Amino acid sequence: MANIVYDKTEINSNKVVYNFGSLSDFQKFIEDVSISARGNARIGISRIDRSYVENTSNKKSKFGTDKVDEIVNKKTSFLFNNQLETYLQRVRNQTVKVDINDIDQKKEIQFTERDIGIFSFDLASLGLIPIYEYYSPLLKELVDPDYIRGEEVSDEKMIFYHVKKDFIAKHKVNYNFKLGGWYSDILGRIVEKKDLIEEITDSEIIYYYPEEQEIPEHPVERKQKIDEDGNQVFGTTYKKCFIYTPRPEKRLPRIDLIINATYSYDINAETQMLWNCMAALAVAEKLSKSNANYRILAAYPVKTSGSGSRAEVFTFVTIKDENQKLDANKMALLVSDGRFFRYELFRAYFAVQFDAGFDSRIDISSIGIPITDRDQIKETYIAYLKKQKGYSDREAAKRADSKIIFSQVYSEAQAVNDYNRVIREISKL
Repeated sequence: MANIVYDKTEINSNKVVYNFGSLSDFQKFIEDVSISARGNARIGISRIDRSYVENTSNKKSKFGTDKVDEIVNKKTSFLFNNQLETYLQRVRNQTVKVDINDIDQKKEIQFTERDIGIFSFDLASLGLIPIYEYYSPLLKELVDPDYIRGEEVSDEKMIFYHVKKDFIAKHKVNYNFKLGGWYSDILGRIVEKKDLIEEITDSEIIYYYPEEQEIPEHPVERKQKIDEDGNQVFGTTYKKCFIYTPRPEKRLPRIDLIINATYSYDINAETQMLWNCMAALAVAEKLSKSNANYRILAAYPVKTSGSGSRAEVFTFVTIKDENQKLDANKMALLVSDGRFFRYELFRAYFAVQFDAGFDSRIDISSIGIPITDRDQIKETYIAYLKKQKGYSDREAAKRADSKIIFSQVYSEAQAVNDYNRVIREISKL
């Protein structure tokens, strides 16, 4: 198992913690131990194979899809990636109206384009230019300057015209996480969210780019913009003309956000699991915008269910470390994908119990007993941090209140409630 980044720490004789640095490290560990495992674990892992998937009834509710290859092959992308942004927006729409907690950590003097703070005329005058607008006699209205081109016809004389604009049919667009925006296959580019039409169905929110009529190339009139008082309007090429100093607040400690992704047999992978990542994604967005120092980890705690005394294995996989950028697709795959949970993780539960030395306590007919108690997960994670050599982890262990465990949620309302609970906890740090 060379080149795998993970840590194995024994808390006591009946409790072991694994901490993996990435999804790929965790997947490699599962593959390697699945090959080397013996005894009860070998029997248990052997049961989680292609035939197990093929013989599972109600595949969509168990795995989220009935396509066997998508379930058994290695996964790099969340099954419902196209719907992820849509569902997250539904949570944002409900939390932004009530979220008044200030956890902003950006406290230095800022120069901004926003109309806040003190306006600096000295800064604005560095690039003073007239503001023009363009009138189309054909359309009988002012037109978007992005479609205007100028051509010099003689010394110091220009003519201006509106370029041809093709007809665009109304069409559906999806959020592209790789490009970081709403992507139109027809236009071949990212489009602005404000330009889209939102249509809400019983099961989802769909976004469309609206129909646009063809506009032929034609001349337009350019004139300097006049304000309501008849004065000529000027702008500046120097955009950040407002000086703003945010109010100082106490410094937040490092925050460790932990999402428990261990599900019971009856949780539906097609309709319920997806919501379990939504509160964490919304909280992570707020923390990132607030410049807070935080980690996100997926947790897969399990208790042996065979003969003998119970033993516990807590597996943590890093979704986002300090100073890393959040990968929403990876988070959703690790905590909300039924294929990953009921195939890779079922094998992983046998693998970690075997590697931890608990093979004799494994029940071969069961992956083990899921541990869902938030306090138990938090206590074990803090105990793990205390045993680490790194200064950052040992210091973080001193602040139990900064270790926040998300509740398992299976609906939009539960996701919104958990977001509000977590933000209230963070605001008290």
